Amino acid sequence: MSHHHGDPLAIVTWADAVGLEPGDTGIRVGMGPRSRPMAQTLATGDPLVSNGAIGADLIRVPAGAGFAPHTHPGDHLLICVGGLGTITYDGTVYPTHAGQMYMISGDVPHAVGAITDHVLIAVGSPHRAVDDPSRATLVEYRDVTAALGSLRCLICHIVSHAPQMLHDIGCSHCPCTRCVMTGSHAGHTQAAD
Repeated sequence: MSHHHGDPLAIVTWADAVGLEPGDTGIRVGMGPRSRPMAQTLATGDPLVSNGAIGADLIRVPAGAGFAPHTHPGDHLLICVGGLGTITYDGTVYPTHAGQMYMISGDVPHAVGAITDHVLIAVGSPHRAVDDPSRATLVEYRDVTAALGSLRCLICHIVSHAPQMLHDIGCSHCPCTRCVMTGSHAGHTQAAD
């Protein structure tokens, strides 16, 4: 759907403003489940705004769950607004936390996990509905590993080498489908060195 002159301005409130010290601002975001289940994950989401070409959703990933390795049409920004999580990209599992934003090319295999309940705003172009099964296409675990099949966790300081997976060597941040769909993607909460 395209917008034309005279279309109403789309304004969505997704958080509550909270008072802090003078000169600061803050928001309060609920960490509970959202209104719609998302396909191929234990995550839930609330649609925020979309014109079809670009849109944003508020997504909650419960502790231990995540999005298995996948690709999707178009690119997106992920803005972390609450909790601790991971992004697996090009052979590395990175820690994420509230206040961070990262840009993902849709054609690059990646995975997202939650160490604690994790809330994100996903801005995508083209936009797919939060509960649209075509929003992501699952890929093989090996697609998020480095060229030689290794996957390094910056949280646990562990490296797996194919065919071994991170969970095989005690890492609780493994992005494989089994781990993110059974809620096993949790554990260590220390930041990477």
